[in-house]
This record gives sequence, C-alpha cells and structure tokens, in this order.
Amino acid sequence: MDPALLAKFFNNQCTPEEYQQVLEWLDTDEGRQYLSAAIQEDLENGSLQPELARTHRSEELFQRIQHTTQQLDAIPPRQRWRGWASLKAAAVITGVAVLSFAAWKMYLQNSLIKYQTAYGEVRTFTLPDQSVVTLNGNSSLQYRRHWNRAKAREIWIKGEAFFDVKPAAQKRFLVHTAHQINVEVLGTTFNVLDREGRTQVVLNTGKVRLSGSSKALPAPIEMQPGELVEVNTNARSLVKKHINAAAYASWKNHKLQFSNADLAQVAQVLQETYGITVIIKDSTLLHQQFSGTVPSQNANMLLEGLSQLFDLKITRQNATVNIEKNRQ
Repeated sequence: MDPALLAKFFNNQCTPEEYQQVLEWLDTDEGRQYLSAAIQEDLENGSLQPELARTHRSEELFQRIQHTTQQLDAIPPRQRWRGWASLKAAAVITGVAVLSFAAWKMYLQNSLIKYQTAYGEVRTFTLPDQSVVTLNGNSSLQYRRHWNRAKAREIWIKGEAFFDVKPAAQKRFLVHTAHQINVEVLGTTFNVLDREGRTQVVLNTGKVRLSGSSKALPAPIEMQPGELVEVNTNARSLVKKHINAAAYASWKNHKLQFSNADLAQVAQVLQETYGITVIIKDSTLLHQQFSGTVPSQNANMLLEGLSQLFDLKITRQNATVNIEKNRQ
C-alpha cells in the first residue's frame, strides 16, 4: 500500500475510488497485518500516563473507518457508484476488526494492579520482580498486570512511596508521578512524594535520572545519594540540594523526623498524610522552626508528640485541629 495514499486516508482527502482501494486493502491479509502492527506499536509505545487520553494510530484508523462508513450511509441510493456495496462491506468488516483490536488493547492497558492506603496508613508491597514499595498514608500505586510482558517495569504513584528496587539488566524501572515527572532507576533506594503541585525525590542509595514534560524540569537531572530534588509544577520552580536522606523516609518506621521544619510544613504533612485540617490563628507560629522526632503510628499519637516536643497546645475535634502556643 502506498504510504502517501494511507496519509490521504487519515487526513480525509481521498476520492471515492481511493477510499475503496484503502478499505479493500485493509480487508486483505496484508492489511490485517498492518492493523495488528498498529495495535502492537500502541501497546509497546503507549502513554506513560495510563490515566491520560492519547490518540494512537489504531484509534485514528478506527475513527477514519467509522467516519467513512457514516459518509457511505449518507449517500442517496441513486448517487451510489459501482462498487459501493463492496466498499461498504469492506468498511464494516475492517471497522469491526479494528474495534476488536482496540477493545483488546484497552483491556490490557486498563488491567492494572492497584493499591491504596487510607489516611495515616503505612503498607508495604512486594512487586513481581521482588522490588519492595512502602506506601505512606493517603497514597496510591499501580502497575500493569502483565508485568513480565512489558519492556520496562513501570509504576504510577500518587502521594508518597519509598522504593527498594532490585536490579534487572534487561528491564528499566520507571516511576511516573501524577505531575508528569518520571524517575528512571538502576538498583536504588529512594523516596518519592507527589502531592499538591509538587514532586519531591530523595535518593538514599544508587542512582536515578529525573525527566518529564513539566516546564519546571526542562532537562533530565541525574541524582546522587543524599540529594533532594523538588519540582513545583505550579510555581514552575526546581530545588536541588544535599540533605539527610534517612530523615525523609523516617515515616516508614512510624516516625516523623523534623529538621528545622516550620509549623506550616508540619501542618502540610498533617493535611496530606492524615487528612487533618489544621487551624493556626497565631501567624507568628507558622515560621517557627522545630527539630526532633515524633511517633506517627496514628494521628492522635503524632499530635501528642508534636505537643510535647514543640511545647504547643493542640486540640482536636474530629478531623480539625487547632494549634496555639502553650501559655501555661
């Protein structure tokens, strides 16, 4: 089949005779192989974000056939040219074939293993390659059910997760965040936080490469152990610095370790991880800095630890917490 003619077909520029030529070719063995290759290409090179809709070659093909069939139905019987019946049959048969392939593709893409944690819950999962992932509270993780068939080991996360990745020479390990930041891994332990317009990666051991479509990350970044990179997609800003990496993963051991953290940051953790709305009427408290470690098995234990460590008066009513200075 002439590639130029296929291009005209996709662009809706064919004459009636050319439409007939393309559709009849798609109903041949060679045409069916083309359909199969289109589906396979979409499966192997599909979207890195399964939740985002993208137009693939097979979907464009189905839409063009569907449009052509509708055009054929609209032609009055007296104006139909010779061969209209065979053209109509070819369009229907080929459209059914593409639809079947598309349904199969959609099934594979949507066949995902999913994990979700509740507020304040910490859970650990072992992936099919024996890599281990620990999810923090109010977080989710998913990966394709057909893990072994994929060219890369791909994970999609929202929230916060700590990864202990097993090396595999034949397959890359990729973590995709909801803010379109990708973390490429080579036998590594690292922490990923993806919440409220920002993605933060802390590397404990090994090496990772960050990339993505965010304007805040114009070029890939390679990280070394002990580094933090935070990409804010809302502010289009990027921060890279050396830190105590273990402190950022302390939540895995049911502890929260703060180092010169202000109360605004503490309030953010309470909101995002535990679903608690924090009210701080005294604005002077917001930028007061704290250092220390508090238990985090549950929200009440965490609040009690914060109260004692930072000498604060903390009162809770359901999912709302008031924080003020302890005046005793």
